[in-house]
Amino acid sequence: MLNKCSKDIKQQKLQELKQIFPEIFADEQINYDYLKEILASEVEETTSEHYSFNWFGKKECYKIIKEKTNATLKVDEDKNIPDGNNVFIEGDNLEVLKLLQTSYHKKIKMIYIDPPYNKNKDFIYKDSWSDSIKNYQLLTNQLTDDGYTSTSTNSTGRRHTNWLNMIYPRLWLSRNLLKDDGVIFVSIDDDEVHNLRKVMDEIYGEENFITSFIWEKRTTRENRRVFSINHDYILCYSKNKINFETNRNLLPLTNEVMKRYKNPDNDTRGVWQSVSLNAQAGHATKSQFYTIKTPSGKLVEPPSGRCWSITKKVYDTYVKNNRIWFGENGNNIPRKKVFLNEIEKGLTPHTLWRADEVGTTDTAKKELIKIFDGKETLDTPKSTILIKRLIQISTNKDDIILDFFAGSGTTAHAVMELNKEDDKNRKYILVQLPEQTDAKSEAYKNGYKKISDITKERLKRVIKKLDYKNGFKSFYLDNSNFEVFNQVEKRPNDNIEDIENLLKMSMFKENILVDGTKKIDLVYEILLKNGFTLSCELKEIQKDNYNFFVAKEQKEFWFCFDDIKEDILEVLPQNIKLICYEKVLDDSLKLNLSYHIDLETL
Repeated sequence: MLNKCSKDIKQQKLQELKQIFPEIFADEQINYDYLKEILASEVEETTSEHYSFNWFGKKECYKIIKEKTNATLKVDEDKNIPDGNNVFIEGDNLEVLKLLQTSYHKKIKMIYIDPPYNKNKDFIYKDSWSDSIKNYQLLTNQLTDDGYTSTSTNSTGRRHTNWLNMIYPRLWLSRNLLKDDGVIFVSIDDDEVHNLRKVMDEIYGEENFITSFIWEKRTTRENRRVFSINHDYILCYSKNKINFETNRNLLPLTNEVMKRYKNPDNDTRGVWQSVSLNAQAGHATKSQFYTIKTPSGKLVEPPSGRCWSITKKVYDTYVKNNRIWFGENGNNIPRKKVFLNEIEKGLTPHTLWRADEVGTTDTAKKELIKIFDGKETLDTPKSTILIKRLIQISTNKDDIILDFFAGSGTTAHAVMELNKEDDKNRKYILVQLPEQTDAKSEAYKNGYKKISDITKERLKRVIKKLDYKNGFKSFYLDNSNFEVFNQVEKRPNDNIEDIENLLKMSMFKENILVDGTKKIDLVYEILLKNGFTLSCELKEIQKDNYNFFVAKEQKEFWFCFDDIKEDILEVLPQNIKLICYEKVLDDSLKLNLSYHIDLETL
């Protein structure tokens, strides 16, 4: 049966629990007494004291997470978008994350987000679990003529609480999308870094904290403040620390490092660098204390408090194989030769990222101005080099990178640029709210009324600049193409007859399409909610008198919205699912088609 709803998070978690503890389920209900018996002393009594992190609204966060969305993604009609396998979505990331749960479960390798830092504004993200898509439309003024949104500058007095209520469900849902060796990077500053650590410890587990990077975001001194704040943080958590650390990539060797490798003795094994042959003596064995005689006859002991890093037996082998360097005159303290062709070629990433390595906010802004032909758009974009480094560390060939606070689109830019450099085929998914730009800003004056307009335009320009061969599909968040009947009480203008009809249709589970539904939007809604990704292979084809939308990924769906007769069986291949309108089939035809093929009707 076709799924027409977003993923049921509660049922998903119950199924995961059932796989671990099948014995605690009886008649599809959890027997908590059995669970306590299994866990024994690990289960604390509810009255016992324990560490926890709570705030006003946390229970509502769980409601928001579990509530299904009645939204969908519709195709952007912009004809100037270069098509490809990447994805850009305009809409509230909470609703979008819910929509991606089925098709992208455990498919994302890396997430990078740069969420609001909780400065002197309230959030556009005021979530409602009861009617999330309507709430989104109200917040973005889509129910008025303006069509855009703006944030308020009034404080509610619950600044940290509001921020936590915003970030928690989004981080929770995003974890569901990560592969088992996946990783998430989150940019943040001092205002909320302490709360972000606690939230991510809870969602990802303390044991899956990887590190906190320090990014030098500016090099100039800010004299108007008590202290010049020159850094931001990037917190890094993995889905599973062991899996991530096993697959973590090294960074490419820099020119500075390569200059250390030379070949002063013309060794046939190629260039090398020398490293210290001594180590701390704390855990040394007796065999690591011995006297070395240099080629010049000088006797050398290890320095005080230290020992040789290799035993005398290993040392003798190294000397025989010309792996010890005593200097050009044979009189220096011995050092070990490390050959470039014998090491794992790369650098272990460090956690202090300086401006001269990964750029600053200022260099990122200048880069963005150049992309937009000298016009200003956003004030605080992230550096492309910075995001490229994150991608280098954590992804490989065909991995998918998700950014659901896309901003100016730096993440997509970084993916495309890095793919050009290392000839890989990583893909990106960007999500950006259609938040209104300030009417006094240069972006607004230059025609970019929404931040999402800037995001999409940057993608187009970077694709052209790089001569990039893989474009993107563009969607926007909107109401489902199917009528929703679970909110009858919210339609006070309906008369009794209207309500009775709605209840009747709901009771018999009829598929009632919204007036004006476009076929392509209906196709994508069904595909997305039934496990197809947004970049799946989708073609319009004609066979005899029938027009089809054909979607292929791990399975194959054929959509036909024409009048149908029995001869359609002659043009359909085996092992596909046919989706068509219920109204075009009589009982006899429906029965016959169902006998020969997998049939679903709308």
